[in-house]
Amino acid sequence: MLISCKQASNRKVKMRYVPKRDIPNIAREMRTLSPSAIANRILAKRNTERKPQSITMWFKDHEDIHDQLAQELKDGAPTEKQAVDQGLFQNGTFLEVPSVKEWKLWMGMRRRKGKPLFPQYVTTQIAILRKVCREYEKHPDRLTTRDAMEIFADLEAKGHDTYHFRRALKDFLKSKGSADWEKIGVGKGQGFGKFKDLTIEDSKAEVMLEYVESRNFKVYVADRLMYFRGLRINAVEKARIENFKRDIEWDYLTVTEKFREVKTFKLTKEVGNLIQQLIGDRKAGLIFEGMTDMDVAEVNLEATKKFVPELIEKYGRIPPDHMWRHFCAQKLKRITKGNIPACAALMQTTQQSFTESYGGATESEMQGWENKFLPKM
Repeated sequence: MLISCKQASNRKVKMRYVPKRDIPNIAREMRTLSPSAIANRILAKRNTERKPQSITMWFKDHEDIHDQLAQELKDGAPTEKQAVDQGLFQNGTFLEVPSVKEWKLWMGMRRRKGKPLFPQYVTTQIAILRKVCREYEKHPDRLTTRDAMEIFADLEAKGHDTYHFRRALKDFLKSKGSADWEKIGVGKGQGFGKFKDLTIEDSKAEVMLEYVESRNFKVYVADRLMYFRGLRINAVEKARIENFKRDIEWDYLTVTEKFREVKTFKLTKEVGNLIQQLIGDRKAGLIFEGMTDMDVAEVNLEATKKFVPELIEKYGRIPPDHMWRHFCAQKLKRITKGNIPACAALMQTTQQSFTESYGGATESEMQGWENKFLPKM
């Protein structure tokens, strides 16, 4: 039975000694072929005593591995023909590979809008590289742009979306100065833009919201907030009572959005009153305390199937925890008559991002503008 990394680490049981795995790994780790040094390390690492002579005999019986290790130590990196030992990907060893260690440091020094990269992002990028290197038996120190291209081609032939692989490997190859790294195109994920035109009539949206309210009030308030201001579900779930402020005409909610950007959204009293009703007498903590992704997905999926099955028929599975952001964007386009700068500003995003995710002005809106403004040119 497979166990999680956390479970495995909690057991704190030393792995048993396996010569074919441990001798090459220790030789690489210590940068030596000395039988005495390797024997001492085996005793310390595996609690298994081996005489230096036994290490010498093992090397004689495995001359190809000995010669490969000798070449690696001479060049300072594994040979291109190296069969990557699976031990490379275990117990933190991968993070000690020079090129990976350098990449992690490189990512740690980068800034996005003045802020460091989110630690989980760094961890995810390294996990993608480890997955690729393990499955395709590539040592990261020797990974080339040509290797990456061949990997992408194989993944695509198997029907996989290579967006995340391309982004991670391109960044890794760039960090170690690999030739032609800039030739790797990243583009957008296969699902990007799929829901660009996802919309709903105002009347149906209200019917759906009434249903959600009858099923789960917290989810209803979250949906109403996303529909009104286009907040992402992650920002909603992490919204705190301390960052909700009430004024005479308007209320305000400050949240941490994508890329840890702190944004303040202006709310009508209708939405503010719902939030206050949810908060009650509490003075601090999460506004939507106890609400889970599963809660949001379950109720919204029910409402979608019940009231707008045509959307599922058209788009397939609709992201139930994200669809209200799309509904908000399309409603703003209708209200502003396709004024993309206004829509982007109200959702606190860039015009480019808004257009890529939710589309630009419609053809009829463009014709209206042409008729109105072109005669004045």
